[in-house]
Amino acid sequence: MSKPSFQIFADGSPEWEACNRSLAAAGVRIPLPHHPGWARARRGIESRGVGLRGPDGNWVAAFSVHVSRSRALPGFQLLRVERFGEGLPASVWSTAVDALAEVVRREPRVLKLSVEVFSADRECRARLGELLGEAGFAQQPSAKNWSTTLVLDLRRSEDEIFASFSTLARRAIRAVAKGPLEVRPVDDAGFAHRLDALSGETFARTGAQYEARWDWAGVIELAREVPESSRLIGLFRTDRQGPDSLLGFAWGWWNGQSVSYFAGASARPTDLGRVWIVHPLFWDLITWGKRIGAPIYDLGGVSAGTAESGDPVAGISDFKRLFSKDVADIADDWILEPRWLPARMAAAVSAGTAWIQKIAR
Repeated sequence: MSKPSFQIFADGSPEWEACNRSLAAAGVRIPLPHHPGWARARRGIESRGVGLRGPDGNWVAAFSVHVSRSRALPGFQLLRVERFGEGLPASVWSTAVDALAEVVRREPRVLKLSVEVFSADRECRARLGELLGEAGFAQQPSAKNWSTTLVLDLRRSEDEIFASFSTLARRAIRAVAKGPLEVRPVDDAGFAHRLDALSGETFARTGAQYEARWDWAGVIELAREVPESSRLIGLFRTDRQGPDSLLGFAWGWWNGQSVSYFAGASARPTDLGRVWIVHPLFWDLITWGKRIGAPIYDLGGVSAGTAESGDPVAGISDFKRLFSKDVADIADDWILEPRWLPARMAAAVSAGTAWIQKIAR
């Protein structure tokens, strides 16, 4: 038998599609950000597919490298791999890291390749980190998405999971039945602008600047296409029609073994009295994760700060603690900078731009 091997595919190529069909036929469900249709959801990126063959020559895993253009240093590219870990069998870890190095070699003018090593298994993250370190990657002090999170054990019954929530969370989930409200998938692309508007409104409440990274029409299409890897769920008013009927949404990802809450937003309606919007959406994603066979639900990161300490997301973290208080480390970011001098120049430009924007506000 031969050793594991890899093959790099162009974005949208028939070969990349065929690789994913083979994996699907074998029962392999790759993490959502590695799906061939991912570029439809994320604005401003292209993707390179990487297929991994086992010693017997059959496809065993795949992942995508997302390519975007550097705004700080025009002409250079930034590469990013999300959810690198859970979807990869240990037998191809070394081969997967070799493939990353080959992608950097093939792509022109790469400024940086960042890799999110994602797994609740500490030994998995440690071994992949060792391999990345040997290949010249450096671990970052913090992760772009999140490194520490709250988790729920989905191997229990739904009744047991529900009973583990706080009294407030249980009451808020049940309250949906008492109002003109309905939880259902966001499956109409006509709601894309509403998703952007809700996101901007929610970010503004935390004092953060909303970056419109997602093509929500593409996200909606992807969720329809792969419902066992992506779920976009909304809380709707049943007494209204059209985009304004959507009060809030939550987006869940399949990571290869676990599921995560990744993004969400909500309005603050003034004519319905007290409305709990996000609680029933979380419950829907939790039951979805259990239904598709995930043993763990990741609540999408948590901070240790408090409102008194000035933590802008302390309220969000406190909300998540209504569902779980089990803290886990789940991700590390690693970076390879094949061109040191341009990378330093880009970092200086980015820092200067951030400083100017800060004093201008």
